[in-house]
Amino acid sequence: MTLDPRAQLPPGPRHAGIGAAFVRDCAIAGGAEERLANRLALIAEEVLGAAPANAGLVGITLADRRHSMRLSVDFTASDLDLAGLDQSRRGDIEEGEEIGLYLAARLADRLTTEPLDRGGLRLAFDVGRAYPALAPDAAPAGLGPISGAAADPDDATLALLVQWAEAAGLGGPAFRTAPRVLDQRAQGDLFARVALDARRRPVGGLFWRPFGRRLMELAGPALLLPEGEPRAAVAEALLEAALAGLVRKKIQGLVVLEPSPDMPRAGFETVGHLPGADGASWPVLFRALEEDPGGISWVSPALKDWVTASTRRLALGRDIEEPARPKRATGAAMAAETDRARGRVTLRSLIAAGDAAAVAAGNVALFRDQGFSEIRALLDLGKPDQAAFAEGLVQAGLAPAALIPDAAGDLLLLAAAE
Repeated sequence: MTLDPRAQLPPGPRHAGIGAAFVRDCAIAGGAEERLANRLALIAEEVLGAAPANAGLVGITLADRRHSMRLSVDFTASDLDLAGLDQSRRGDIEEGEEIGLYLAARLADRLTTEPLDRGGLRLAFDVGRAYPALAPDAAPAGLGPISGAAADPDDATLALLVQWAEAAGLGGPAFRTAPRVLDQRAQGDLFARVALDARRRPVGGLFWRPFGRRLMELAGPALLLPEGEPRAAVAEALLEAALAGLVRKKIQGLVVLEPSPDMPRAGFETVGHLPGADGASWPVLFRALEEDPGGISWVSPALKDWVTASTRRLALGRDIEEPARPKRATGAAMAAETDRARGRVTLRSLIAAGDAAAVAAGNVALFRDQGFSEIRALLDLGKPDQAAFAEGLVQAGLAPAALIPDAAGDLLLLAAAE
């Protein structure tokens, strides 16, 4: 069923329970498992209960994204104290309103903000569905070589590719849990090309997914053939099919954060290097699909020299400017995406304020103390307020690692390996 229930409620504890019940009942009606429905309901309850009194009517919307559900909370004003959403403030939070925001942020798998028309603000809390653990089947012997062009696969073929890739440990995290991959594709959060042999069996696959405004991130390829020319031919065919699928899609470029050894490098340029916990590093690749029209990069003095040098090396037409400090003195917050299995956390700006540097340093210290071995941060240089976090990230030991071109706002990836 299509799930898009909406409601508006006043902020504060009196109406928080009503909002929670509404969200839970709608999630259950939409087919969500009870665990997921309860998490979403608790997020709604905590945010409504902790919302400042000047928030006005608070809008809540629930959306079924197949592999996850999204609870959006809309405020008519953006000048709100939501600093409690930041995980690094936990030690400073007293029992009260801020603890509710802190709990809501911790309950979400992903938290983002975006401005709304007329000065409003939206918080989007994503909670992923649970998929049962399965023992994937291994690929049969005697696959290949490729027969015909790589193509957008049907569900059965895509699921089979993912199962065989997962069993062999190929392709990286994107090629895991076939039901999730199918749901991601159905939602439009993942696209695939698969190569087949003469018996219509998958011999390799390449995925891409949205990254930034008009960028796509490539994942893979996962190749099931042994080393040799047939295997290389599959990789080339997959990339060619992916590029054909992106023609006239208004996609500005492709980024590869963790290139597979089988990824064809022709046509890509290296825009940086990411450090790994084992002391090694790997290149970050980029391929432009449109001519870059130029733009503005808002850069902190702490990063100006590195960004300027990278901009010149990549021949990007950018005016590099130093932004003014955020108007709000305090209340900065960062969102964290964690991959505990890999020991990796990626920090992103959530709310900018004058204390952003201290908040950034606090987040790095928090996740370092929790034992994360790879700490990253992603700053959008097209948004002036995000530059306020740079000084704290650098002071905490993160260094600029890659500059990913996007004329609407280059993405600066900082990283540290512990």
